Amino acid sequence: MNMADNHVEAFKKMTQSIHKPAYLLNRHGRILYTTHTMMTSPELIQVLHFFQSTTSHYFSMVHAKQTFSVFPIYITEQTCDYLVIPSFIPPQEKELHVMIEQAVNELSIARMKQHAIEQTAKRARNEGFRRWIEGSMSSEQDVVRLAQSFGLSTGSTYLCMVCQFDQSSDSTCVIEQQIVLDQVVDLLESALPSCPFPAFLFVKGDMGILLMEETGSWSEVSGMLISFLKQLQLLVKKYVNGTISFGVSLTGHLITHLHEGYREALDAFQAGQLSSQTEYIQFYQAKDVPDLLKLIPRKDLVTFHQLHLHPLYEPSLVDQSILHTLSVYLETHCHISETAKRLYVHRNTVIYRLEKCEELLRINLKDPDATLRLRLALRIQMYLSSHSY
Repeated sequence: MNMADNHVEAFKKMTQSIHKPAYLLNRHGRILYTTHTMMTSPELIQVLHFFQSTTSHYFSMVHAKQTFSVFPIYITEQTCDYLVIPSFIPPQEKELHVMIEQAVNELSIARMKQHAIEQTAKRARNEGFRRWIEGSMSSEQDVVRLAQSFGLSTGSTYLCMVCQFDQSSDSTCVIEQQIVLDQVVDLLESALPSCPFPAFLFVKGDMGILLMEETGSWSEVSGMLISFLKQLQLLVKKYVNGTISFGVSLTGHLITHLHEGYREALDAFQAGQLSSQTEYIQFYQAKDVPDLLKLIPRKDLVTFHQLHLHPLYEPSLVDQSILHTLSVYLETHCHISETAKRLYVHRNTVIYRLEKCEELLRINLKDPDATLRLRLALRIQMYLSSHSY
């Protein structure tokens, strides 16, 4: 949540009138605006519990030898921003308190209006994302346009994470659950700027969906990803007094295939639930050959495929049915008669084509290692065809 230009001007005017520097923070310690940079966010993390009050108050940081005056700026009945002045404002300074109170009221009204507009925009954004991730979009062009409106890059891949607050069994009040959910979402949004790579948060029902852009290989980003998710879990435990769990997709996906990443993340999350865990980070487990192929860089898959099958794609090859015959032969577990039956050709025709195949590929089809490589190359071909970028 950022300040609008007119709110910044009101804030500057207030600090000039009281002749003191000031900060505007949200309740999770994120600095929304400041007139100077004396205090940093890491220092504020140590005193975040002072930003849970809905009344004006003071606190001191001993090591910094600094006292702060804190004034709540209401956004809703449950949430506040905070005007923080790094000095003690004595109660007897009535005129100064009146000036601050007027500024706080003005900022509060402006922030309430801004919050209402932002909430409407978020609902529309989350609804658009829900339709996309559930596969309700009519075309890839619609998906691309919607993703671009969210700030996602069409050429980047994104890891998908499903997260949910671990509700206790005695949580029966729907209103209370919604309040806690809003607090968790607000906390996660405030933490996104500290993510080591571009991250986006959406809400679908009572679940959060995080998209994180892959900026390197899995070995390069995995450590930072796990560290960041653990930081989120610590924040939720500390400031919402509960736990949160994550399900993570197997690999990153382009926006046109992001629904696959969502299904993987959801499957991983549900696997964690079935094991009766809480506060877990569960990664999707590969279950089939296509899942394993996702873990291999695309260029390596292309290289393997070309290395073992390229001669059968030569334009100079007169009989283009050789590749198809090889595929059926491997599908029938190398049974020549069954292959001939499925292709509606004579058995000798199959034998001729297979001998031609051995000649072109320089292999022996009776060698189990050779047929295994060919089976894998054909599966790679199917995978690349269904995941053409």
